Parts: sequence; structure tokens; C-alpha cells
Amino acid sequence: MTRQPTLWKCPACGRRFAKRNQWHSCKAQSVKHHFRGKDPKLRETYDVLITRLRELGPLRIDAVKSGINLASKYHFGGVSVRQDYLRVGFLSDAVIVDERIVKRERLGPAKVGYGVILRAPNDVDEQLLGWFKRAYELQSGRPARPADRSKRRTDAQRRR
Repeated sequence: MTRQPTLWKCPACGRRFAKRNQWHSCKAQSVKHHFRGKDPKLRETYDVLITRLRELGPLRIDAVKSGINLASKYHFGGVSVRQDYLRVGFLSDAVIVDERIVKRERLGPAKVGYGVILRAPNDVDEQLLGWFKRAYELQSGRPARPADRSKRRTDAQRRR
């Protein structure tokens, strides 16, 4: 069995990182702060996304001034709250060609960062969750838990 490395904990802010003394901002913001003054539908969309991502396994929400980071052992995605949409980002080791992709950035020889815009809870669909699942597996080094479909509404139920 391979032992996972211990994460470094910043003594000033308490956040955990893969590398000792990793550069970061210690200026934390609450998730609530990110949604202040925004359309309540955006918070509902975020809540649906987080609920579904928790089905994958351990999830750490790391809200900072610039956005909301999503991590298992390591960072695998993020959420930026805009005035009328959420911009979500995730990592992949595959090329994704889809009209929903609004940003694509090569992050190394084997990783690509992607961005997608969400405007409503039903934008959190199986395709998006599949992309996040792969990102979660890449960064956590373990397979995501299978989803318990009996506990959640289907996409069709959410649209009603």
C-alpha cells in the first residue's frame, strides 16, 4: 500500500497544501460572502453542484477572495461567482470538445484546465458531473465513490 504524503498546513491561515510553503493568499472569504447580492438561483446551482460532488468522496471547500476552491486531497476544481452566472473549472487528462467549454488551458504535458458556465441548477447534469468525477479521481489518486442514485432527483425532476 502506498502511503499518501502529508499535506503542509499554513501556520497563518490553517489551509492545507501539497507543497511546503506553497504560495497562496491567507485571505479567506466565506461562501456566503461570494453570493452576497447575487441572484438566489446561483446559490441554488452551487448547492446542487456541491451536493452532487460530495457523492464522489471527501470534499473540502476552500473559499478565498478570488473564488471557491474544490479539493479532495488536492485541488481539482473551482467556482467563480459572477453577477449572473457561475464559472466552474476542473482538470482533465483528456481533450474535451464540447460547446459548453468556454475556457481551455494546457497546464502541463498531461493536464488541461477547463471552464464551463452554469446559470441554473439543471446545468449541473451528468455530463458536467462526469468531468468533475474524472478531475476528482486525477487529483485524489483514488476512484470516486459510485453515486447512490436513489437519494437524488433526476435531471428531469429538477427541471419541473
